[in-house]
Amino acid sequence: MSFSLEPVWSWPVVLAAAAALVAVVLVTQRAVASRLTPGRQRVLLGLRLTAAILLIWAMFRPVLQISEVTEGKAQLLILADASRSMNTADGPGGKSRWTASREDLAELEKAFQDWGQKLEVRQFEFGKDLVPRDPALREGTADFTAIGAALEALQRETRDRRTLGVLLLTDGAQRAIPPFDNDPLLAARKLGELQAPIYPVGYGTAALSDSTLDLAVEDLLVDPVVFEKKQVPVTVRLRALGAAGRKAQVRLLIEDRSGKRLGESGTLVPAHASGNARPTVEVEITQPVQIIPVELSFIPDQSGELKLAVEVVPADGELLVRNNTRQTVITVRQGGLRVAYFDAPRAEQKLIRTVNGAEQIQLDYFQVWGQLFRNRTQIPPAAFERNAYDIYIIGDVPADVFGVDNLRSLAARLDDGAGLMMTGGLSNFSAGGYATTPLADFLPVELNRGGGRRGAADPNDQITDRVQMLPTELGAKRYVMQLAPPDRNAAVWQSLPPLDGATRLSPKRDNPLIEVWAETAQQQPLLVATEVGRARVIAFAGDTTRLWFAQGHPAEHQRFWRQVIVWLAHKEEDTSQPVWVKVDPRNVLPGSPVNLTFGARAADGVPLPDATFRVELTGPDGKPESLPPRRGESSSSATWAAAGAAGDYWVKVSARQGETAVGLDAWTRFIVDDRDLELDQPAADYELLRQLGSLSGGKLLTREELPDWLKSLRETRFEDLTRMTSITLYDRWWILAAFVGVVSLEWFLRKKWGLV
Repeated sequence: MSFSLEPVWSWPVVLAAAAALVAVVLVTQRAVASRLTPGRQRVLLGLRLTAAILLIWAMFRPVLQISEVTEGKAQLLILADASRSMNTADGPGGKSRWTASREDLAELEKAFQDWGQKLEVRQFEFGKDLVPRDPALREGTADFTAIGAALEALQRETRDRRTLGVLLLTDGAQRAIPPFDNDPLLAARKLGELQAPIYPVGYGTAALSDSTLDLAVEDLLVDPVVFEKKQVPVTVRLRALGAAGRKAQVRLLIEDRSGKRLGESGTLVPAHASGNARPTVEVEITQPVQIIPVELSFIPDQSGELKLAVEVVPADGELLVRNNTRQTVITVRQGGLRVAYFDAPRAEQKLIRTVNGAEQIQLDYFQVWGQLFRNRTQIPPAAFERNAYDIYIIGDVPADVFGVDNLRSLAARLDDGAGLMMTGGLSNFSAGGYATTPLADFLPVELNRGGGRRGAADPNDQITDRVQMLPTELGAKRYVMQLAPPDRNAAVWQSLPPLDGATRLSPKRDNPLIEVWAETAQQQPLLVATEVGRARVIAFAGDTTRLWFAQGHPAEHQRFWRQVIVWLAHKEEDTSQPVWVKVDPRNVLPGSPVNLTFGARAADGVPLPDATFRVELTGPDGKPESLPPRRGESSSSATWAAAGAAGDYWVKVSARQGETAVGLDAWTRFIVDDRDLELDQPAADYELLRQLGSLSGGKLLTREELPDWLKSLRETRFEDLTRMTSITLYDRWWILAAFVGVVSLEWFLRKKWGLV
């Protein structure tokens, strides 16, 4: 034990301050001495000196230091993996990882018995949580291997005790879901800072045997929201083990919801190979262990919440087939539009085709070659079959390229309600010979049966000057011509570059439904539209809208062409449902939480803040469960924290505003995957174990190295530790209490004796 002073300032300053304080007390005491009896004078002087001494005591900051010598002791922490992957029998002689690790533990326990009292060995097991080791356990039972969470929990055991190291017995593969998927590398760094190095010992093989035949579908990627009749790409990875020299068939399966109500799941059937879609791909496997990316596609023909799956057809002799399929749920919205575009290989078509990037539009381009290469042109009759396309755009293409049968089929599709647009050029309208085809009755412009000079800029058929395209008074009110709000729409059209010529169009006079939506400054019609039966048709004189895109107006170019397509398909007035619900993600692992977001909106799309909701979840067992909603500013939410058995789960959300129901119930669906984190891919991860050892100051050990490691550990000297404890004697509560008490008592006595 020792006593020391640590003055608040330098010694000369503190001593001067102390002397000054005592002097002040003595001087002030003389001023009142003549008015008090000697006894009272001594009382006041004693109180004032006591207060001064307390202040001086605090200024000198006395410290009492106590040293304590403790006998050198340390602890060794042992963590044994108790997850189900440790039951994998991939060791020598078919021995399981669990058996091998417990045999090593038994040998360690024998060695520790001779170490005496200076080393305390503490044993734990981990799966999802860190728990004391249970000697009665005979196999791995935990569904997770949460290495990071176990190492973080172990930090509490190392803070106040000297730790020689952490012996980690595991296969090294972190298999955990939130909130148990803590980063094991970060936890290893923290243990290293606490001087608790990790010594991992690995069990199991780093890969399944090459002779094990297994085909698995992994990483299913697809847009969660798609549109009817638009091609949807789907990407997966095929993991092939022991299948070298074989061919595998990977195919898309789509849910058939025929006769199914909301809340009921349909069967999965192979997707149809319509259009350019590739719902089936055959893959050749060339290596014993191979990861192969596979690109698939399909075209949905029904809307709603649909289940989609990618399946690799099981190979002969394949035992584990559960991982041959991956499923998810997608939302197929109405309004997906398929467009067939026929045009010559010219600059205009390249930029019109860029509208294919719009999420609602699938535009398929059919190239039409000129006279010298006309035999290369292939226009398949399938393009004109019923439900093949919603809209047909004909560019600078003469009628005889299509053939009589295709033109008749196209006219039949227009009778069914398909849309048609013909653009300007030198080989269409009258010059293209369309006056004698079935399309003449649908086009809203007069066609000359004699035709013009095909491929020539005939002044009778063509405007050769540059022309500004301007909306007519009627056209400015139509959806297609609205490129900006009404107060700025005319200015936007004026700012667009002029078209480089146009075809001369003359609207039919005998049809009151024909409307001119755009014209030149000289009132020459440029855009003429009409409805014929169920079909919508546009005749467009221009063929150089590419100039808009190229000269700084790409947004206006894209908007014009998108709105043309949407209008032709009768889709410009689509609205959303008033009650909505979303789930993210669509696929969850067993035990993972599921987050739902939902809400209700008025007819104008504004959220209804006073709406109340009822949320009901139904699992594969058919038993509904109510979930409590949490209100937010523009939407509400709910969480299902216990994702259970694998299968489909349906969510129904009902909304009310007061006593009135808001719209129809909203439905959505998610899938709890049929996956086993521990056993689907039980390969050991020695690289992770190596990093854990390196980051913490330890190293990866083999089972054969354990005896030498124990020997070096035993030779570690456990020196006695001296712990110094400093006790400050100036910042205690009783110092302050004594000072306040003395000053208060001195003031009270002066007041009582008439000095205040």
